[in-house]
Amino acid sequence: MNLLGVYIGLHDSNVALSVDGRVRYAKSERLTGIKHHRSALSFVREMCERWGVTRLDGIAFSDGDRNGLGACKLGELWKKVSPVAELGSAPTYCVDHHYAHILSTWPVADTAELELGFAIDGRGDNEARKTVIARPGARNPELVHHNATRSFGRLLERIGELMKLSATPGNESDLAGKVMGAQAYGEVDQDFVRSVDVEALGERLYDFTDKVPWRGRVPLETPDFFQFDNPSFRDWLSTVHALLAAHTQAHFARFARPDMAIAYAGGCAQNVVINQELFLRYPRLVVPPHGYDGGLSLGCLELLRIQLGLPRFSTEGFPYWQEDDCEDVPTESTIAQAVELLAQGKIVGWFQGRGEVGPRALGNRSIFMDPRQHDGKDRLNFRVKHRETWRPYGATVLLERTPEWFDLTEESRYMLRSVPTRPERQREIPAIVHQDGTCRVQTVGRDAPTSARRLVERFQQHTGLPMLLNTSLNAGGSPIFATRAQCRDFFAAVDMDALFMGNEVLVRQG
Repeated sequence: MNLLGVYIGLHDSNVALSVDGRVRYAKSERLTGIKHHRSALSFVREMCERWGVTRLDGIAFSDGDRNGLGACKLGELWKKVSPVAELGSAPTYCVDHHYAHILSTWPVADTAELELGFAIDGRGDNEARKTVIARPGARNPELVHHNATRSFGRLLERIGELMKLSATPGNESDLAGKVMGAQAYGEVDQDFVRSVDVEALGERLYDFTDKVPWRGRVPLETPDFFQFDNPSFRDWLSTVHALLAAHTQAHFARFARPDMAIAYAGGCAQNVVINQELFLRYPRLVVPPHGYDGGLSLGCLELLRIQLGLPRFSTEGFPYWQEDDCEDVPTESTIAQAVELLAQGKIVGWFQGRGEVGPRALGNRSIFMDPRQHDGKDRLNFRVKHRETWRPYGATVLLERTPEWFDLTEESRYMLRSVPTRPERQREIPAIVHQDGTCRVQTVGRDAPTSARRLVERFQQHTGLPMLLNTSLNAGGSPIFATRAQCRDFFAAVDMDALFMGNEVLVRQG
């Protein structure tokens, strides 16, 4: 059967197609080079043609009537609707935004085994910010909770605006991620946190900047307060973030037990600091690498599978499913050349295989560096990434060696949690240790479907270190690169030392 999942939305448009259980996926930003690109239905048709599909047996979309396609009413998680003319006449389903988020976890969990699904984001359908669904993988799931109070994701965006951080017009959602890195540089006022009823924050959480007093003052009265160089602001920001974490924990505790199988998705599920606290309390928690709107077409696809009573889709190759240039597998000679440059402290671009689903580079569209470099973070910022100095870089680590370096004994395949670095190891890998002693870790096991595993293995053989600094292969304000041409242009524009595209190698001279 040919099944199609569609999300056009207001940004991050994406489409997923299952052909007899094999899934194809494309996000329009990767093909256009425009970050958070909003496509039209013509993009869906073009991808079906590219994939050679002319007949569809089922279509599901999530739209919230953002594009006039229709929406589920409050209390409806899905409904069968009349076919959308531009997509064909196959049986068609409309899916609630938050339900699609939760169902999008299927590549990392069997949805039939999930007891609860949580979605938290900027705005779902019917003004939802927080939704809880019981038995999300059943044909008749139960809506347990729907909350329309304002989003704490939007709170972080607002703080970014007050800090006057740069954002591509229309991409203000990126501000939240920039602000999150800064929260590690302040000191939390624990007495203040304990004085706040975090479970009942609601609207006050969103309006914290001007409606909740901070040590007897209201920060908005002094616009120059919102500067990273201001120690009082850093303490305030750390305290706000601690409130967000406590609020999220209270929300989960209201509905879930620690032993439950839980899915968590939505834009707020990208917060690696809060995720770490949740993982520690809920060991059966699953979070997909595409928890933001870029994964909604996959959730729509899962709705079709459930309602049609079909077997689970294949997850072979996940998360490297993005439909873009599929490069040759790097040879051992290519990997050896890259390792030699990395051991010399060089900055190396790595463009291999298919691109990752989700916003994080997971080894196929990465910039790598030796994390032992004491000035590595600053050099990478100044020469290549040009981003805020407080923002940390992540690490790709061999799974079997991870506990020697980090307080982590299980897999973290998708770089979705910020884990403590062992104190005795922090001085050895300064380029990836954040201000609070943590690191955003991606573990790669022996079965990881990425050449990054082989690269780190060879780097370990050469240096003894089982990890590399890893950040995304893209320019500021652009999505992760999808073509060789984009990579070449980037290499020409920045001061990166080398770029590996399949077995093609560019090395900067001098």
